[in-house]
Amino acid sequence: MKLTEVIREKDVLEQWPMSKATLIRARKNGLPFVRLGAFICYRPSDLEAHFFHLRSWRAATPKGEEGTSNG
Repeated sequence: MKLTEVIREKDVLEQWPMSKATLIRARKNGLPFVRLGAFICYRPSDLEAHFFHLRSWRAATPKGEEGTSNG
């Protein structure tokens, strides 16, 4: 893998509005990464796929609460 194909974690944090803890959680949840020496690096396409995929509101609704009303 060439260094030009990846972006260092430090650069991700400077370019995108997220914390280092967010990246660590994402790695634990399956975000692909590569260690190049002392650096943790990501492919830009992997970052976009992980953080910027469209989510539907329906998927975010807890099961069994769709269509219920309190009144």
